[in-house]
Amino acid sequence: MRKYHKTIIVAITLSTFLLIAPQANEIELTKEQLSNWEIKTAKPQSVERLPLGEFVVEVATPPSLLTTISLPFEANIKKIFVANYQEVKKDEILAEATGSQWIEAQQEAIANAIEYEQQKELTQQKELLCKENIIPKRECKVAASQLKTKKSKLAASMALLRSYGANEKVIEEIVGSLKLSSTIALRTPIVGRIIGFNATIGKSSNPTDALFVIVQEGFLWLEADMEALRTTHLKEGQQVSIALDNQSFDTTILQLAPMLNPNNQTRHVRFLVPHTVKLLSGLRTSAKISYAMKTLKIAKTSIINHQDGSIVFVKRPKGFEAVSISIVGEEAGYYYVHHNEKLEGEIATTSVAILKNLLGEGDE
Repeated sequence: MRKYHKTIIVAITLSTFLLIAPQANEIELTKEQLSNWEIKTAKPQSVERLPLGEFVVEVATPPSLLTTISLPFEANIKKIFVANYQEVKKDEILAEATGSQWIEAQQEAIANAIEYEQQKELTQQKELLCKENIIPKRECKVAASQLKTKKSKLAASMALLRSYGANEKVIEEIVGSLKLSSTIALRTPIVGRIIGFNATIGKSSNPTDALFVIVQEGFLWLEADMEALRTTHLKEGQQVSIALDNQSFDTTILQLAPMLNPNNQTRHVRFLVPHTVKLLSGLRTSAKISYAMKTLKIAKTSIINHQDGSIVFVKRPKGFEAVSISIVGEEAGYYYVHHNEKLEGEIATTSVAILKNLLGEGDE
């Protein structure tokens, strides 16, 4: 009887051994076993682009495209010549304003201009007298030094007018004709469109007030907060594809935030919007983002945990081979894995838990 039991044990052990191929990751199966377990297979799909996923994105205007028009002194708006969202040309007058500091700056410039002209005339007279040796040359040097000082003061007062927004024509008229201008014109230094309008006739403004904000044409940004793990393979300057609404386009990654948001473990990513893509700044929508990377697309039902990684079972002439995989992305129902020559062929899509058991581990 003991010999009979021993024979059964040996037979069972031998039967189990026949299921395992000479290598630990290979499994040999009979046609009956394949039929009984109804193991279905499918060939993984080779893809050229790896989808990062779908993210909420927002179109933003780079600060370099924005120009703020304000006055560096307390002023009162007298006239307004434009409206919000209006296109404006370079040097176009937006409004006229006045203020005590503007008047005082003109008065100072006029006084310095008068002093400079007087000193200039005096210096020229002394130079003639020095040439005739009528007065000491030391007096000519003193006069020339004073002229230089007067000229510097005039230049400083003209620079102040310039900082207040006066152009060269207005400054020349003030110091040339010695006439005060009751108002100063606010002009746009660029071609663009008004997107910020805070000027009101009769309203007093402070130096911190942005009376007008003008945006010029240029590349926009597309920004997203992406899960940290999805940015592992990204780098600045990398080419990506973005699909949103009814259009898709190729672009590059401008910046990757060097740190994560500690609240939600996301990383801020900024993309460039090409000129050919028409998007409005402030648009907030969802976008699918992908980048060039050759991978294999495998159904999630084909992949199972094994030891410290993941494996799939590839169909072989006598059964299946367990092949380790490296997952780099996912979407609904599928994983994307690094391309591997061993994965070329049919892969088990059902009964993977049974196949795993034959490797010596239970299902998790």
